[in-house]
Amino acid sequence: MNAAIENFQKHTNEFLDAIALFPDRLRDAAPEGEWSAAYIAHHVSDGELHFAARYFFTLGSDNPPMTYFDEDRYPEALHYEKRSITKSLAAIVGIRAMVLEILTNLDAAAWSRTTTTVDGDTYTLAELVAKADGHLTSHTEQLKALHAQI
Repeated sequence: MNAAIENFQKHTNEFLDAIALFPDRLRDAAPEGEWSAAYIAHHVSDGELHFAARYFFTLGSDNPPMTYFDEDRYPEALHYEKRSITKSLAAIVGIRAMVLEILTNLDAAAWSRTTTTVDGDTYTLAELVAKADGHLTSHTEQLKALHAQI
């Protein structure tokens, strides 16, 4: 699992480097119908919170149910337009640092612990971490593409 841990930190840094491309005056800018850098940061922050909870439930319970979240409702329901990008970025950094510390201390058996979705699909902790890592990297690429457009 060393590669998963190395990628976890590497992808955290790449996301933070991508968001740093946006000076304060451009963090709310976006082409029509697309999310701004601030919205992406809020979304990633919310996602990281959910992913961490999934990891902890998986580690602390025997095959717990995995709860989905409706990311399409969050911008309105959680008032992205009123949120502080500074706080969302601090949450991303803090949550990922805490999770990285936990993941670093796991034995091989812990990576095989499972959670099951309401649809009956089962995921190991290793698969959850990889899936969430892909989420972060896709939003890193989204930030880079957005930066090229504005």
